[in-house]
Amino acid sequence: MLLAIDVGNSNISLGIFKGENLLMKGKISVKTRRSADEYAAIVYDLMGMNRISREEVNSCILASVVPELTGLVEDAARIITGAVPLRVGPGIRTGFRIRIDDPSQLGGDLAADTLAALTEYGAPLVVIDAGTVTTIIAVDRDRTYLGGCILPGIRPSAQLLKEATALLPSIELGDKEDACLGRNSADAMRCGLLLGSAMMVDGFIDRYAALPGMAGAKCIATGGSAPLVTARCRREIRQDPELTLKGLRYLYEANRPKAKR
Repeated sequence: MLLAIDVGNSNISLGIFKGENLLMKGKISVKTRRSADEYAAIVYDLMGMNRISREEVNSCILASVVPELTGLVEDAARIITGAVPLRVGPGIRTGFRIRIDDPSQLGGDLAADTLAALTEYGAPLVVIDAGTVTTIIAVDRDRTYLGGCILPGIRPSAQLLKEATALLPSIELGDKEDACLGRNSADAMRCGLLLGSAMMVDGFIDRYAALPGMAGAKCIATGGSAPLVTARCRREIRQDPELTLKGLRYLYEANRPKAKR
């Protein structure tokens, strides 16, 4: 079985695959500092809850955008699997062209998102990953990663508004019906964050769809905040919560270490 790990700024997302089947997924907060043994213990607990034997998990792929956590999580993965994790980074085969100034700067999570979206939905594509930050990327009909944009995430933005102002209240970003006009401070904040984020996403999709090779692009969204943002978009956007984990599996299959004879 394959352990797929995505180390993000707020959470470590992980999944265990048996072939194409995702048997288990979970998240570990990175707000609390832990040792490699502690990370391994948490994963073992999740495996036990899902009735997955330790001996069955013998390979791992890791993507990380948090350098100070990468080594710790790699050590935890070695403890769990007994194998050296395959790290997503420069030199890994992605299966698509990358047309940005420095391809080595492409985050492992975005490489995984892109490959999974191409494999399951086809090109051209606009892929939205809404978490601590919101990324929106464009992939043309020739399977070329053209680039994208990085926007502030909706939840950190809400926290920043509260921390940076004296009188604005804390708010919940729930499913309350939205109006384009807030009649009090809390509703005005909620309107600005939710509808403002949706308008930005719609606006970037419109601009990307007008680029050469992007006509008819499908829009795919993933990430913990994706439902909050895309539910208010005017564009048709398909939700795929497991996109990154599936992409890590595809990357592992494309770069699987060859067995020794």
